[in-house]
Amino acid sequence: MSEISTSSETMENLEILCDVHGSRFPGTPGDLGSVKFMVEKLESYGVENVHTQTYELWGFERGHATLEVVSPIKKEFDVISLPGSIPGEIETTLVDLGAGHPESYTKRKSEIDGNIAMVSSKLPRGIPSMHRNEKFNRSVLAGAAGWIFMNHYPAYGPPTGGVSSIIPAIGISYEDGTFLQRLVKREGEVKIRIKTTDKNHPIESYNVIGDIPGTMDTKEYVVTGSHYDGHDISQGAHDPASGVAVVMEMARVINMVKDKLKRRTRFVLFGAEETGLYGSKHYVKTHLDELDDCRFMLNLDAAGGAGNKGLIFTGYPELYPLAEQWAEEMQIDIPMFSRVRGASDHWPFFQNRVPTANGGDPLATYTGRGYGHTKFDTLDKIELKYLRLASANYSRMLFRAANEENWPVKRKTQEEVDAMVKASMPQDAVDLAGMVLDYVRAMDNPHPETVAWLKRQ
Repeated sequence: MSEISTSSETMENLEILCDVHGSRFPGTPGDLGSVKFMVEKLESYGVENVHTQTYELWGFERGHATLEVVSPIKKEFDVISLPGSIPGEIETTLVDLGAGHPESYTKRKSEIDGNIAMVSSKLPRGIPSMHRNEKFNRSVLAGAAGWIFMNHYPAYGPPTGGVSSIIPAIGISYEDGTFLQRLVKREGEVKIRIKTTDKNHPIESYNVIGDIPGTMDTKEYVVTGSHYDGHDISQGAHDPASGVAVVMEMARVINMVKDKLKRRTRFVLFGAEETGLYGSKHYVKTHLDELDDCRFMLNLDAAGGAGNKGLIFTGYPELYPLAEQWAEEMQIDIPMFSRVRGASDHWPFFQNRVPTANGGDPLATYTGRGYGHTKFDTLDKIELKYLRLASANYSRMLFRAANEENWPVKRKTQEEVDAMVKASMPQDAVDLAGMVLDYVRAMDNPHPETVAWLKRQ
């Protein structure tokens, strides 16, 4: 605690990650550059067995994107492609789906089919959680020929975020998106043209792995980690680099008390999360034979931003009493709840039956990313006091997880995990990924990059 509270190590590491290595987007120079930096730092802290994994993934090179209204007026807008978008040019009718309630894609399928759908990043009314990819996939299944993702936050510009390589897809700002919404409402039919010039192809990225051994003669261990790749349009200072800085600080301070650490603690910095959880999927795939011994995975994606530093369990409410015990021992608040949801690096672990939790603020009302996934996710948004708070809370939680003698949960069966997923979301949402693959397989003359993407699924 004294090391964390009196050191600026987390902020100094965050500055290097962001100012020197930029977005760390897969395939960019900052990707490998940041990996070398993280390896050197972990080794300097005394972490053992520091090494990297290299894996291939479906990579994205950004090209110039345009959007024009061609009738009933003529107007151009500043937009950006979404990673995974295929190159193409489409001129057709704009269909505004608002926040994209799940029912709207079936009710308005005849309007969407063959046209360009625009969907806001806002949560639909009455829906507790709906990821960008669900909105994209539902649009594809409704026959959309192109897709526009509209930021629902003003003054942050067009948002980014990965999608599958099926149709051209772009991001547009709140201001320009609401202009288009008003135009559609006033004029009825609006014709637009979007053009994308991106390239999708195989590239390589990395995971960074290191261990602090435990004093007990046991194979059992715990894992913590964060992805290090941001989107190519920004530094990704909050999402995810603040979490990387916290994980590195946890490694530094836990190593100082390793003589009291009973079970091995593994630290993993995952690459290529933003475009498909490639790093964590590869890690889990290559460590399947060890997962029986993994009692807990704590994911700290973007953990160093403002807010409470609690726990969002992925199911496993059996862990509540233990977390409440930790809160009492540490004399801190650990707000918590349970939510079975993917879209971060805990998910491949959870799918393979490892108890997982995300660090975050369960008391915050989720309304969207704010400046996240825009060019404004920059270092100036991060405060040292929150990096310290996250490092203090999560290092002590992880230490206790490694030392707890009466761990209250074991790996569930695959049937139990599947049942948890099905109980947490509508059945059609559970089946979406498979439905989209079947839809693409049945397409006439798909784009060559779509064909290449499909072969990798």
